[in-house]
Amino acid sequence: MAVFQSEDRQRMRRLQSEKAIQLAMQNRWQEAADVNRLILEHFPNDVDTLNRLGKALMELGRFADARSQYQRSVDIDPSNGIAVKNLARLTKLAEDAAETPTAVHSKPVDPSLFIEESGKTAVTDLMDVAPFTGIATLTAGDKLQLKAEGGVVRVLAPGGSAIGQLEPKIALRVTRLIAAGNRYSAAITSIDESHVRIIVREEYRDPSMRSRPSFPTQANEIRPYTKDSVFRPDLDDEDEDMMDEADVDVEASDSTETDMDASANNEDTDHDDDQ
Repeated sequence: MAVFQSEDRQRMRRLQSEKAIQLAMQNRWQEAADVNRLILEHFPNDVDTLNRLGKALMELGRFADARSQYQRSVDIDPSNGIAVKNLARLTKLAEDAAETPTAVHSKPVDPSLFIEESGKTAVTDLMDVAPFTGIATLTAGDKLQLKAEGGVVRVLAPGGSAIGQLEPKIALRVTRLIAAGNRYSAAITSIDESHVRIIVREEYRDPSMRSRPSFPTQANEIRPYTKDSVFRPDLDDEDEDMMDEADVDVEASDSTETDMDASANNEDTDHDDDQ
């Protein structure tokens, strides 16, 4: 009987761990934290669960709670690299917070920030990201500012410090649409020492842009047709990306009519030759 109970407990831990991981991958940090706490009720010394809980609490901006979880992990396994690294990071944040009266405090995350809408949102990793020591207090859900200048769109933290830049194609599109009257917002969806991922959202579409989506379907790199720019070196990739779907349809229609005319001419020529 004890063997079966032990197997059931281990199965429960595995299933709950998988659930916690999936929730974290979806940036559902509060739910992930709750599941990890449930696991710890039965397995209080599970280092992996302590680390996952620490990560979830960090993303929620609850740095003191996160630090205590990583400390528990280090106490159980002093050689655990994940816990050691994050504990050191959180210790530095705590020291910086003590010196800075305006330190970032714990705050709830608005789930609506992460909802993707076809044509209105784009999710992307930032380029030229600032050193992590300068942005370590930022978490998923933090709202950002976009500043377009000189064909570059810089992404700024709430305090105005630079975090990074939008990748060139998205930056070019956003710059043109902002100049046309559109307005955009941005928020962090995930952040760690190696990357910052954000969601850019269309907040207002100028009437002149009513038929032009801010961000065409995201599967731009996999298309059921061959790009004209492959055969036409005079057509710039960025200009082609700015074309509306309607433009593509018209071009396809014109091409079809041209092919039909050419075919008819060939038939006439063949007929004359026969005569």
